[in-house]
Amino acid sequence: MESKDQILRVGDAAVSDMVAGVASLGGTEGLTDLTVDLAEELVKLIKQVAAEEGRAPVDVAADLFDD
Repeated sequence: MESKDQILRVGDAAVSDMVAGVASLGGTEGLTDLTVDLAEELVKLIKQVAAEEGRAPVDVAADLFDD
């Protein structure tokens, strides 16, 4: 079984490859579109988790992004 650090490295590499691919195909506009799409999906997931847990979306987001 892989450690979380190994999974994180693979995930980081995949994201880097995806961003590089989008940038090479769509430039700044492509990266902007990707950012908006990812933000919209994150909002959907936060709302889904909040509904499943009976919590406010802002509380779920705070848990995700608190340092």
